[in-house]
Amino acid sequence: QHVPRAEAVGMPAEAMARGLARWSRRVGRGLLGSRGGASATAVVPTIEHPAAGFLGAGTCARGWSARPAFGTSLRHASSAAGTPVFDGATCEGVDVELGTARTRTTVGFETGRVARLANGAVVASMGDTVAMCAATTARHPDPDASFFPLSVDYRERASAYGKIPATFTRREGPPKDREVLAMRVVDRVLRPLFPKGFKNETSVQVVVLASDQSQDPTVLAVNGASAALAVSDIPWDGPAGAARVAVDDAGVVVVNPSDADCEASRFVLTYAGTHTKTLMIEAVAMKPGGVPEETVAAALEAAHEAAREMIDPQRRLAEKAGKPKRDACDERQATTAAAVRDAVLVMARDRLDALYAEEIQSKSGRGKKMAELKDAVFEELAAESSVTSASSASSSSSSAAAKIGIEKIRAAIGADDCDTIREAIKHHLDSAYLHACSSVMRDRIFEKGTRVDGRGLNEVRVLAASATVLPVTHGSSLFERGNTQTLATATIGSLNDTQRLDAPVGPDNKRLMLHYAFPSFSIDETPRRGGLSRREIGHGALAEKALAAALPGSDAWPFAVRLNAETMESNGSSSMAAVCAGSMALMDAGVPIGEHVGAISVGLVTETDEATGNVTKHALLADIMGLEDVLGDMDFKIAGTRGGVTGIQLDCKPAGIPLEILKEALGVAKRARGKVIDAMEAAIPRARRDDLGEIPENAPRFAAMDIDASLIGKLIGTGGKTIKEIQTSTGATISVDQPSVPSVPENVVAGVSLVASLVAPRGRVGIFAPNKKALDLAVERVGAIATPLAIGAVVDATVIDVKPFGWILRTPGLDEGMLHVTEYQWDAKRIETSDYLPLGATVSVKVTETGSSGTKFSRRQTTLPPEGYKPRESLPRPRAPLGRGAGASAGRGLGGNANAGGGFVRNPDGTLKRPLERVKQKSGSEE
Repeated sequence: QHVPRAEAVGMPAEAMARGLARWSRRVGRGLLGSRGGASATAVVPTIEHPAAGFLGAGTCARGWSARPAFGTSLRHASSAAGTPVFDGATCEGVDVELGTARTRTTVGFETGRVARLANGAVVASMGDTVAMCAATTARHPDPDASFFPLSVDYRERASAYGKIPATFTRREGPPKDREVLAMRVVDRVLRPLFPKGFKNETSVQVVVLASDQSQDPTVLAVNGASAALAVSDIPWDGPAGAARVAVDDAGVVVVNPSDADCEASRFVLTYAGTHTKTLMIEAVAMKPGGVPEETVAAALEAAHEAAREMIDPQRRLAEKAGKPKRDACDERQATTAAAVRDAVLVMARDRLDALYAEEIQSKSGRGKKMAELKDAVFEELAAESSVTSASSASSSSSSAAAKIGIEKIRAAIGADDCDTIREAIKHHLDSAYLHACSSVMRDRIFEKGTRVDGRGLNEVRVLAASATVLPVTHGSSLFERGNTQTLATATIGSLNDTQRLDAPVGPDNKRLMLHYAFPSFSIDETPRRGGLSRREIGHGALAEKALAAALPGSDAWPFAVRLNAETMESNGSSSMAAVCAGSMALMDAGVPIGEHVGAISVGLVTETDEATGNVTKHALLADIMGLEDVLGDMDFKIAGTRGGVTGIQLDCKPAGIPLEILKEALGVAKRARGKVIDAMEAAIPRARRDDLGEIPENAPRFAAMDIDASLIGKLIGTGGKTIKEIQTSTGATISVDQPSVPSVPENVVAGVSLVASLVAPRGRVGIFAPNKKALDLAVERVGAIATPLAIGAVVDATVIDVKPFGWILRTPGLDEGMLHVTEYQWDAKRIETSDYLPLGATVSVKVTETGSSGTKFSRRQTTLPPEGYKPRESLPRPRAPLGRGAGASAGRGLGGNANAGGGFVRNPDGTLKRPLERVKQKSGSEE
């Protein structure tokens, strides 16, 4: 490839050198190769410039040998190791196919070149998408941590997709909702695989450095974070793999779909798991009605196989460059925790079983009794720890369990100091008591098939639903399931109210916005400090995805809608209650969704073989409450219609759930969801209709009408003056879609008129109004403009100018024309125009003439003529003058012959006869 001299293109030599240097580096790295295609070979340019020596030296140092194209095989050759992004890194990869195009690329993981101070750092790449993933942990455990202190941070740099942030400082601001959701996804995959006793504060950070704007970086973030933990010294039972799949209209599962593939599909599922179990699921239906459970099961199987492919390269990388794992926890601490756990279980088992047998329905009532029992167990153990061995031998038999427990704890600690024993009990009491509560709950479920509140395994709590519970709002509803209660409101706006999105992948905007709120009073707690929590963002996004597919397209229903889901009470699955309440609020507001979307959460309890980790016994629980969520193994949230699934989210506590159990749970959820939808339909069976007068007057409305393309300019007005005035006066919002220019048919014969072969272009006017009154007024105004004046029509026109001979009028359709004084009244007497119709006056007139000569009106034709009225006879048409004379001789012609004027023959009416013919002169003899 020839590169011209700098002089030839009018460029300074230094600038030319800098440009060529940048160009050469891009070629050397393969940046000019084709994306996603076969390997390309970089060609060394012929440089005809003094700087060529400098450029040649620099590029040769980086290597001008043939290298693969960026995004295909630059980093990820077809070999298992691949090619790293950063030279010198240790890299492992796996070949995959992308989407319906089946483009070959490689997912790569590399370490050892950047971020070397972190406990573990990996640069993950998939095509042109690159993410930096790092994991760090504290040196010592947090003594006050009651749970594993893991934090995940995920950020998408604007530079990754070629943008400068639009913020005032031109820097990325706080995390966007999409980034928060990605953090939650990564957290839900990683957390179950950490050892139970590990309490060191741990952080996982992901930064998206480059994006091809086709593949979702969230999937790569999960794989990269897993690889970073795998190569680190942090104790972790991974790795895990993640993949995204889509189901097209034909039911075919597409692995690693592009953004375009997802948009055209029926169902999109993001999945993560280990070699044998599932860790996380996020799924959404893209079209109304959802997809059948059988289709979901097929998508899960395909996603599991795709995710497994991501695990082996991570293991190879860990074997090559991984660090030795540190101990998860101190052995003495682990022994002490086990001793306290056993002691608490022995002391609390019978009392917990008796408490559960009461089948208390109130969450607060049950919680109060469980808290009192926990305090009693602690006091008994603490009191027993202060008793000497001699005195304990003579104690009553009622404290035998406490004695046995204290002896185990004393042996684990290796000390007899009562204060040390009390501190150990206090430190491990919370986790030990939860373990006891869980053990007793599982025993009741497996042995008696009875849950804590007395329900059967597949029984749904008491349901209640109502619509139109609030005044003024466009739509409102209240949904209750046991002690879980959600109040939802729907607010409808125009398409100008859609939320604009800025992300490397996904849509540019969204019409449905669901905002979930979880106030502290819903769980009887005092308010916490801080803004919107990640939990509220995540639950709102799940409910929004479940309902989004039910919304009609913008062509059929051009509105945006906001749902507020206010959690009034919470005892499990409040996000699923938000889906149900949101569906009813949409129907109450008149949003034409075809059917209700219901939702339910399915729980799980299992017994596992400690040696193999295999599940030996399990039970699925429909409609789990809060205690079962905390003490159980799974929270499987499933939303959908009667015929299909529209949204899924899976959280689990153990190191994965077998896929077969999840398939079984889909059937449990479908049956429970049907019961929920029954209650919703009893409250509001269908969307309210405006034509039946079911929508309140204050609810927003929309109308659309066609308009001739020639009238669009009149509707808009000069500089938009007309359309702005209509919007201001009516309160409506008006949009105009210009007609597309028709193409000329190829088979039209030259010279033949195209008028008959082309349909007259027409535009489309959309009118959005905040209420019925505003819509009616706006439709009237726009309709008048969009309807051409017809001769004979009677209109009310306004005087915009007064002339001596008449008035200039303007119709509601903005047509202007003349009302002549002679057309004002039947009386023929002369009138003064200013005395009858001043400026701004309104007069009812009849259209008598339109066209190129202008528009003319008549007021008198709108009334009947008075009695005895006689129209004036029209004057005869004046004859054309004859001859060339003047005065008395005018028109006489020559020789007094009337037909001989001007020497040409004329017709009887005096006009010249055509073709012209001269008058023959008679001779004297003839006379």
